[in-house]
Amino acid sequence: MVIMKIMRRSLGQRAGRSTISILALAFSIALLLVISHIHEAVRSYARQVSSGADLIVGAPSQPVHLVLYSLFRIGPPPQVIPWEIYEAIAGLKDVEWAAPVSTNESHRGYTVTGSTARYMETLQLKALNFIGSGSGTAFRNHRSAFIGASLAADYQPGETLTIANGFSPSLKDEYQTPFIIQGVLMETGTSLDSNILIPIEGLRKIRKAHGIKTDNLNFILIKLRHRHSLFKVQKELKSTFNTPLEVVIPSFELEKLGPYQRMLNNVFVAMSFIIGLLSLMMIYFNLSAGFSERKQEVELLRMVGASPWQLAALTWAEPMLQILFALCSGVVIYKVSTLFLGSWIPVVSNIALPFERLLWLLSLFLLGFLVACLPAWRLYGFSRRT
Repeated sequence: MVIMKIMRRSLGQRAGRSTISILALAFSIALLLVISHIHEAVRSYARQVSSGADLIVGAPSQPVHLVLYSLFRIGPPPQVIPWEIYEAIAGLKDVEWAAPVSTNESHRGYTVTGSTARYMETLQLKALNFIGSGSGTAFRNHRSAFIGASLAADYQPGETLTIANGFSPSLKDEYQTPFIIQGVLMETGTSLDSNILIPIEGLRKIRKAHGIKTDNLNFILIKLRHRHSLFKVQKELKSTFNTPLEVVIPSFELEKLGPYQRMLNNVFVAMSFIIGLLSLMMIYFNLSAGFSERKQEVELLRMVGASPWQLAALTWAEPMLQILFALCSGVVIYKVSTLFLGSWIPVVSNIALPFERLLWLLSLFLLGFLVACLPAWRLYGFSRRT
């Protein structure tokens, strides 16, 4: 009890410097964990989404670009392909289902995506169905529409909207048939949050009513009955049609981006680790700077019978308490941060950190142990001479 009182008074004399050191170390730990969490969440989401479609068919382009736009809406839309290609693909015996996607229409600057419920399921899009009862992303009829989370402030379920051909349409390009907003898609953190999703059949009908004779698509997602036929179907699609096509395997293309993702993540993790090392150094220098102040304390404690080992243990316990408190605080900050991130970007929730990141925390703790031992050993040597 006496030692705890002495330690508490000692920390109280250096409360300002100790608090800064603890906060710096806690935030570096939280930053390290949050960065790792986001990286793992994005990787997991990419794997889940890419596994939903075995093949993606589009106009000739860079395969990675076709995958990134099709699954994550990154980059400009690919060139169009005719509707007849989708009909031929959907009729293949090896194809379980095919989801055509068109992004050639817009509404007041917002992209309109025409597709099927399969496409929304593949991208794991979720929505609250505010018209009637129930929830989900199944279109009620060919005039239903789901709006992205970014449009929820301007539009409400039950309202109607019209769309137009192209992204800079004139008045003559506007389709007169309105769509009824069925629900609002949950936030994804991607550009899909500013999209309007409508059924492809409804889009084809109003195109025809508007006098547009050609049905064009931007890409097609394909799910095969058996994955062992993947390369056979890919080769078949490339050679069957007169129209040049790009047929890509999304999981393979995303693997090519893996090294760049890991490199970027390692840079941020290393920065967080360096901040943690600087925080440990700050703790050490705070203890070293106050060493002269402790000489009188040591002499008094020696006079009342404290041994050099007790004094060293007292000096070691003080920084260790700071480090342990910083570790606990960092984990708490990380947990709170992921709760906020989970409500903002749903893909980051329910992700377990890899074991390597726990080893980083253990490394910081061991370094902190060494930092605490240095002033303790120094004080032990001084107390033996007094």
